Amino acid sequence: LKLYGSRICSDRQASPTPSAVRVSAMPSRPVTLEDTEHTHVKVLAVDEAIALVQQVAAGNSKVQIIDVRSEIEHSGGHIRGARHVPYEDILESAAAEAQGAELLASFEAAGAETVLVHCMYSQARGPAVACSLASLAEARGHRLEVCLLEGGFHAFVNKVHGSGDAMPAGGAGDLISGFKPERWRMTASNGLVEIEAVEAAEALGVEDFPAALSG
Repeated sequence: LKLYGSRICSDRQASPTPSAVRVSAMPSRPVTLEDTEHTHVKVLAVDEAIALVQQVAAGNSKVQIIDVRSEIEHSGGHIRGARHVPYEDILESAAAEAQGAELLASFEAAGAETVLVHCMYSQARGPAVACSLASLAEARGHRLEVCLLEGGFHAFVNKVHGSGDAMPAGGAGDLISGFKPERWRMTASNGLVEIEAVEAAEALGVEDFPAALSG
């Protein structure tokens, strides 16, 4: 993945490890996106993304949010108003092309002008889907701005819940819905982290990943 200022594009296949967790042995997220050197996707900082989420919460259909994480990741909490479409459905399934076309058709029907894509860390799956949708939209003549949430849901949930040692309460909020505290750990240097990432690091004895502070 190459970064050009506030924009990102992919010119090769990659499967980086989420840098926010810094666990070299964490499972990779295979990216099967074809070269899209010409495609540009705007990268949005969390504060900018929050403004879009607030628009969605207010009923603005011109903004759409796509969560491409797995079912279990999504079930632990998600951005309010986000549409859950797993990465595999868009890029790896037999009906991937049809799924992409269906998504674009739904965006067009809703009058969407901006689409915000994210995965857990926006390191591999999110960028792949964002570039794929941007390429498809361009090929089909859709005027659509595709954006990527910088830092993914991990950055978003930590920004919304703020710093501190206390685990946020479960349930829904203004910006996050379905948050389940049991699916997260509060860590010393990375804030809230999905429980699987912490447990995998602990099992591997990775020393540069902070021990969990509370459940």
